Amino acid sequence: MSDVHPRSLPSSADDLVLRDLSHAADAYRSARAEWSERAERAEAEAATQRGIAERQRRRAECLEGSLKEIHGALFGGDVYRLILQACLTMTDAERGAYVTSGAAGELRVRASLGLREHEEPAPSPYLEALARRVLESGETLVCNAAGGVAGLPAPGPGERFRGFVAAPVLLMADVSGVVIAADRRSGEFDKEDVDSLLAVGSQAAVAVRNRRLERELQHAYLSTVSMLADAVEAKDPSTHGHCEMASRYARMVAERMGLGPYDLAVVCYSALLHDVGKIGVSDGVLNKPGPLLPEEVQLVRAHVRVGHDLLRGVPALAAVADVVLHHHEWYDGTGYPDGLRGEQIHLAARIVSAVDAYCAMVARRSYKEAFTEEVARAELRRGSGTQFDPAVVEVLLQVLDDPRAADADDDYDAECGLLPEFVLLTGGDTALR
Repeated sequence: MSDVHPRSLPSSADDLVLRDLSHAADAYRSARAEWSERAERAEAEAATQRGIAERQRRRAECLEGSLKEIHGALFGGDVYRLILQACLTMTDAERGAYVTSGAAGELRVRASLGLREHEEPAPSPYLEALARRVLESGETLVCNAAGGVAGLPAPGPGERFRGFVAAPVLLMADVSGVVIAADRRSGEFDKEDVDSLLAVGSQAAVAVRNRRLERELQHAYLSTVSMLADAVEAKDPSTHGHCEMASRYARMVAERMGLGPYDLAVVCYSALLHDVGKIGVSDGVLNKPGPLLPEEVQLVRAHVRVGHDLLRGVPALAAVADVVLHHHEWYDGTGYPDGLRGEQIHLAARIVSAVDAYCAMVARRSYKEAFTEEVARAELRRGSGTQFDPAVVEVLLQVLDDPRAADADDDYDAECGLLPEFVLLTGGDTALR
């Protein structure tokens, strides 16, 4: 048997080997590409999950911080605006509105951000229709199309949203309002945005309910305060309505002088209670038709300290008690009880001083006839710079020319007893000095 040289093998055998090697190489490359693709998909999925987790973490932190601010706003601040801000932050929205529904079904814009045309309480036809759609259905409405939602009026100027989500706010199992978040900064509104709004809304409802209960408590408290003023006026029928008139004028003067809600409340209730200390002065002295003896003058002057001592025991009335104590100080320092002068006297006390004097001048008392309005105005001008703060006198004269200064009803407590801008006197900073 003769040897066969390898070079004498059929060429087809070489082709088979090469083909097998090529198939193996192709399989390796395909497997490697598939593994690489799977690794990329896994990394992308992991990055997505990390992004979702980070987003949820940020939202949780935002929700926690926002809820603290919302519940803390019960003692000052705008609960509705804080709720809206939280909703916009949670959804990454640029603008929006918080609309509530009253007992009679009327709608009111409680807060709006980025919608300058909605500074008025009444919503536009578009916002009203959008809010009523959500209120009637009780379900969240999401729109990511610039065309809006079918069946709604045409949006007004500044209301053409790129997209929006409108969620109901439930209060005691009833839909009481709607939060609208519009124009997401990146991407479209999704299920997480809806969940965020509902989470804020459920907590916001608790804060709103607490705010309503707080208001009811305040109104009951104010009724008690008003009864204190009535008790003083009952001692002298000729002064009936004096405290209410003084509080109305004082509030309007404070408003024109740019005081904030807290300072406005202090001025208003100080004017309402400025004579509460006269409870401790005998009727014979208060209603004496002739001049008072020096001893009787001292008894009457003591009413500021009596009033101060009556009120200072109530923490919420501490600032009011100080104003009551000093509302007979004179701008030139010759008043009582401490001889304060100029800006040493609280601005609230300076306001009450001028208003009290004017109201007393135009009223009939047991010891004098009523001054005409012209004479009372002249007396204010004459006392400007000595008895009264000149700036306060000028503003008071402007208020007296305002038709709104006239009493609109026969309820002597309504003007201050139901003050819409009342805030808890235990909170907030004051700039009255």
